[in-house]
Amino acid sequence: MPSRDPSEPAPIIGSTEVRRQVRYLLDPAPVSGDSPPPLLIALHGQGMSGESFRRVLRHLPATPHSRLFPDGPYVFERREADGIRAGHGWYIYLGDQVAFREELERSEAHILELLDRVEAEHGPVDRARSVLLGFSQGGYLAGFVGARHPERFGGVVISSARLKHKFLADELTRVELPRFLILHSPDDPATPFARAEESRDRLLAAGADVTLVPHPGGHLLPATALEALARWLEEKGLGEAEGAGRAP
Repeated sequence: MPSRDPSEPAPIIGSTEVRRQVRYLLDPAPVSGDSPPPLLIALHGQGMSGESFRRVLRHLPATPHSRLFPDGPYVFERREADGIRAGHGWYIYLGDQVAFREELERSEAHILELLDRVEAEHGPVDRARSVLLGFSQGGYLAGFVGARHPERFGGVVISSARLKHKFLADELTRVELPRFLILHSPDDPATPFARAEESRDRLLAAGADVTLVPHPGGHLLPATALEALARWLEEKGLGEAEGAGRAP
């Protein structure tokens, strides 16, 4: 690339804000009662959507939770053998750690605004039993948001990802954190299992209630992992398994 002529004026770099509508799917709690239901917020992996992640979680046994499946705010084209579709993401990661944290904070603000809107439009939820679940890219975001906002979630599930503990130095000194479940495969090619163990150890050192469950299958959220999730929800008082899956 030719160098810029120093006699030419340097380009002016500016920015503008872009806002767009992002879809979510909400499955109401299977049984309505006098008290607000808990909410399970499910953050999909890169290239997925709320709808496709909803299909994955159809294998999760029924619980008392309403289930929220938002689309990530970043949209990009995916060309596949059967055609072109939109893929969604929660952030753009290019290796720069400062930029990465800023991306997580932007998506965190989006998630919190979404939760406020869902409560305003569809009724309050039992935050003490609500669970933030993230898979892969969504798992990084779930760990970040859940540790920073323990007042909004009784549990956080990190699947096929790790806790970005270097961004959470202040939060990991808190006396009380949400309960954490880490679901990870020793065969995961994207994130080594040692990273999941490190996440567990960091949370234990912070005094958190944390469970690490290995499962087969690589970089996936298979039925065996969802069964472990259902057991964990029941054991931690966050919801009891009540039968078959829900999403068609």
